[in-house]
Amino acid sequence: METNVLSHVRIETLGGFRVLRDNEPVPIAKWPSRKSRDLVKIVICQRGRPVPRETLMCSLWPATPCRKLGNRFSVALCTARAILGHGGLITENDSVRLDQTVVRVDVTAFLQAATAGLRDPRDIAALLAAESAYRGDFLEEDPYEDWAAELRAEARLTYLQVAAALTDHCARVGDHVAASRYCLRILERDRYDEAAHLALVRALVAVGSHGEARRRYGTYVSRMREIDVEPTPWLRKGP
Repeated sequence: METNVLSHVRIETLGGFRVLRDNEPVPIAKWPSRKSRDLVKIVICQRGRPVPRETLMCSLWPATPCRKLGNRFSVALCTARAILGHGGLITENDSVRLDQTVVRVDVTAFLQAATAGLRDPRDIAALLAAESAYRGDFLEEDPYEDWAAELRAEARLTYLQVAAALTDHCARVGDHVAASRYCLRILERDRYDEAAHLALVRALVAVGSHGEARRRYGTYVSRMREIDVEPTPWLRKGP
């Protein structure tokens, strides 16, 4: 497999996994096996930290003793290196790590922008960049893989915090339509987020959509009762 050393490589993980070289997606046919893709995903989850070779082998082939996996692992690593290009995966001290100065990963960029915006709520540009970058959950095609769970949970929680900060900002500046959109995005991912339910009702009242506000308030009451939380009364300290 040919590798263009000068290729710009980017990995998308939010909303699904794919590798792009010079903005062109690498076809699935270029990956001889799923294990080489999973190897890249597992290394991404470590955010640049080295992953011991044995850990990778146990994660990729949990039912097979590591002593029998040397050749399989070498093939998977070779394939992954060919896809990512020169220097993307670094092996040292019997470990493998992703060089994020060579390969850009969207979840890393998302978390960096989100951290900047949440640290300084006046940095609306960072919050907007983070919100637009979150196209879906981290590696959502691998919902049952333990190695993806921690970063998926962190990215999702961070997105909810970003969307909540943008909701507050839009409400303060009187952009209630945008505030309602962010509330709906939060509720898509957490149907029991009380603050988002109430902010949505307030935004709808502010733009005169009283019938929809009442309907959404009813939904809020139902959700809270599902989890044994006493709902906030209508128009008391908010809706």
